[in-house]
Amino acid sequence: MSVRLCHMLRLICPPPGRFTVGDRFLVRWLGMSFLVLALTTGAALYGLAEELELEQIRFLGGNPFYISAEEAQVSLLGPAGTFGVCLVVTMWLSAVLLRERRMVGRLQIMLPALVALALPGMLCVLWGGVLNMALPLLCALLCWLGAELRTPFRALRHALFSPRFKEDDE
Repeated sequence: MSVRLCHMLRLICPPPGRFTVGDRFLVRWLGMSFLVLALTTGAALYGLAEELELEQIRFLGGNPFYISAEEAQVSLLGPAGTFGVCLVVTMWLSAVLLRERRMVGRLQIMLPALVALALPGMLCVLWGGVLNMALPLLCALLCWLGAELRTPFRALRHALFSPRFKEDDE
């Protein structure tokens, strides 16, 4: 029984210093998600969310929405709910965008995601309040930027650390 358990542990845990493709993807995914959420939280603490919400209220107060002053005072999503939406958006989009190899494919994923995130911010007029979707949109944009910047850094890493470019010490 113990031989079988040791064999199962060897299958689950790779030897030290040897990462599988899944391990590298998991590290990239969690690293990018943490970085995006940290930047978004920093932007929210800096006051960017309030400024964007004021711009959204100004936009919704004009033609064709005409949101009333009473409805503009009602926030439909609190800080915890906004962070929850940001967490879900970041985890999903970072996983999907990191798996896509082509820039056109990432763009085809990103544009509908941005529209889907922005639409509730405009349709909130029908719900009698304001739904600030600026931070989830910022999370989505940062995920896309992180996935786009991965390609040049990968090329630079291969150029610097490739064995054919290393000089011999002889």
